[in-house]
This record gives sequence, structure tokens and C-alpha cells, in this order.
Amino acid sequence: MGKEFILLTLIFIQPFSRPAMHFYIPGAIAGIIILQVSIIAPTLSKNLASKDFGKTIRALWPKFFIFIAVLGALSTAIIAYTGDGGNYHLAISGFTFIAALTCYFIIPATNRATDEGDTKKFNLLHKLSVWLTVAILLVNIVFLFI
Repeated sequence: MGKEFILLTLIFIQPFSRPAMHFYIPGAIAGIIILQVSIIAPTLSKNLASKDFGKTIRALWPKFFIFIAVLGALSTAIIAYTGDGGNYHLAISGFTFIAALTCYFIIPATNRATDEGDTKKFNLLHKLSVWLTVAILLVNIVFLFI
């Protein structure tokens, strides 16, 4: 494990170990969420037929949440490795990881509720996903100011 850990550290974490580098990932997370919800999803909604939109969005959202989760995990690792940031930064990075994974793991149930016409279950799961995404966005913006 020693050589592999050192190699992974040099490749993935070391470039971020310069002062204040731990701020870049939360900024990227906030930017990605804003791009996704303000430009990509509305554009797809307006320009694709309902069936095509559903198919596209079902392929896009899982990737979106996994990408955010990976960035949250990377941010957590960088803060823990470098010692930059404080406990709040570490908590925000950890929350980002867990919340994004939660959103990812409820996607199949949300899709199933849609397919089965279970509006009540869909609304609950969709609202959970939306609120977690909003929380991820807000805490990653706050991250930049604390």
C-alpha cells in the first residue's frame, strides 16, 4: 500500500496542496450546480420532446451527482491531507460527498415512481433531491467565505 498511496497522493492530492487550493473545488462544485440547473436542464427541457428529455435527463443526473460526490470526496481528502481549512470546511466537504451520493442512490426509486405513476412518491423523492442539491450549492458557497 505504501507505494500506491504515495503515487496517488502525488498524482491527485499534491497539486492541490498549495496554500488556498482547498477553495477551488467548492467553487467548482457551486459553478457546476449553477450551470446544470440554470442552463443545461432548462435548455434540454425546451428543445427536446418529452420522451427524449426524460431519456436524456435520466442519463445526465446520475453522472452529475457522481461527479459532485467525487469532488466532495476529493475536497475532503485534500483538506485532511494538507491541514488547510478548518473543521467547518471538512464538514462541508463531507456533507457534499454524502448528500450527492444520497441523491445518486434515490434516482432509481424516483424513476420507478415516475414510471409507475406514483406522483406522491415521486414528489417526495424529487423534493429531497432538489433540497439536497440546493443545500450542496449553498454550503459550498459558504465554504468560500469561512
